[in-house]
Amino acid sequence: MTLAAPSLPWPEALAPCSLGSGGLMKPWRQACEEALRQSSEADAILAWGFSRETAEGPRAVFNYRFEHTLAVVRAARWLCPLCQADLEVVECAAWLHDARKSMKQRGHDAHAVQASAAVPGILEGTDFPAAKIPAVRHAIERHVGLRLASPLAPIETAALWDCDKLSKIGAASLVHFACIAGAFQPVATSEILRRGEAWIELAEGIASSMNTPPAKVEAARRLAFLKAHYEQLRREWNDPMEGRPS
Repeated sequence: MTLAAPSLPWPEALAPCSLGSGGLMKPWRQACEEALRQSSEADAILAWGFSRETAEGPRAVFNYRFEHTLAVVRAARWLCPLCQADLEVVECAAWLHDARKSMKQRGHDAHAVQASAAVPGILEGTDFPAAKIPAVRHAIERHVGLRLASPLAPIETAALWDCDKLSKIGAASLVHFACIAGAFQPVATSEILRRGEAWIELAEGIASSMNTPPAKVEAARRLAFLKAHYEQLRREWNDPMEGRPS
């Protein structure tokens, strides 16, 4: 069954969380994931223009924002112990850094500031330490951009930037970009190759801007993989008959 896209991209999931049964505080990770999943799913359905009916309800063909966020969260759980960053701060910021970003966004991009403003409401009634909320907001407000002129500080803000950008290079990024491409234009192998090769230069800038030593090493590894992938695709998709006289 195909359903029409909902009319509102930002549902009430981004309103303050209520206390759970018995007055216990809601786990903050659960609150963040629920808020992000609902908002990103609605936005993804709007981007695709239709949804698929599942046992859990209407779902987009591919929810890029949620999958991207999962990649950032997993990178945060890997990176924080290696660079002595506060995992609660960075992981919470990872869950919510794109909580107000739209797939069809046009004009001035204020999603970082808007996501930061939504943080207190999403975390209200949860067990997240209130004293750490300013650090979460600081990191979210500074995660934008594909290159840095100088390293970010404090370490939690630097770590979020690194994790967000690591998610845009490497194997998982290829899956994400291929899956979402059809929401914006018709997809062909030649076009994926063209866009991928154009992305390499930007990916080099991302890798050179990493803040933390572990992220620098990982970015270099992922960049090498990305280059090898598109080199192989170019070899496979090259037509030896092109350019020959008939």
